[in-house]
Amino acid sequence: MSPLSPRFFTTSFLPVRERLVLKGGRWRKTDLRVRVGYFHHETTGHSLIDTGYFNAGTLQGLKKSAFLEIYRALLSPSTLANDRLSIGLARFGVTTKQIQTILITHFHADHIGRLHDFPDAKIMCSRKAWTIYRSNSRIKNALSGVFDVLVPDDIDKRLAFFEDHPVANAPGALGNGYDLLEDGSLLAIDLPGHAAGHVGFCFPRLPVPLFYATDSQWLIKAILENRAPGFPASLVGADREALRSSMRKVEAFVKDGGEVMLCHDPNGHPYDLNAELEARL
Repeated sequence: MSPLSPRFFTTSFLPVRERLVLKGGRWRKTDLRVRVGYFHHETTGHSLIDTGYFNAGTLQGLKKSAFLEIYRALLSPSTLANDRLSIGLARFGVTTKQIQTILITHFHADHIGRLHDFPDAKIMCSRKAWTIYRSNSRIKNALSGVFDVLVPDDIDKRLAFFEDHPVANAPGALGNGYDLLEDGSLLAIDLPGHAAGHVGFCFPRLPVPLFYATDSQWLIKAILENRAPGFPASLVGADREALRSSMRKVEAFVKDGGEVMLCHDPNGHPYDLNAELEARL
């Protein structure tokens, strides 16, 4: 059996000043990506890693949220005229209706924005992320970038937790992870600091092990060159010391010969879909 091989594609862009996400960076604008991952496995079927930002079609079916409107105004994400999620999936001959499982790295809006578009999919996440979301008030969640209107009302009936899977050793310095497919091909790795229950996904059986380290930082350069930004970007993190620890874990993985990918890094990656799909229309 060939190793599980994910593919990622960009569903939207977030224009920011480089200096805000890279210590000593330039003031010019750079387009951070918002990536979504896809893979197929006999256990989970057609599967997504996150769903990306909400788009206009998604918002039409949601109740109004002042918190979400403020968030949109502050970040001004470019969700593009085209439905890039559907376009990306079409490259595999898959439609959104065929998605059977969604793995959530954390509950920030740019990662769960389109959960409502998958009413029949099983949803997997960290139990810690879910517990904290449920225990926080709506206002406290919104202040941390989590909005209740983006969470389906019936999610309880479709939810499963990473922690209910066996623990397995991950490559390099990643420590242990949760063996989500129970064949060693996909491990959920705790990456605390950015958000409650934030995780990355390791694909150990690829020729070079891949670690999708999600939002450990916006730019891989910030981790590998020790150029993580300070204030105000640091306000996004839930726990600064835990985030530094997660960054060291990612850096050590690279030094051990692994390959790392982040959700927002603007540079292309070998596991991104090809250039014509990535081009902005």
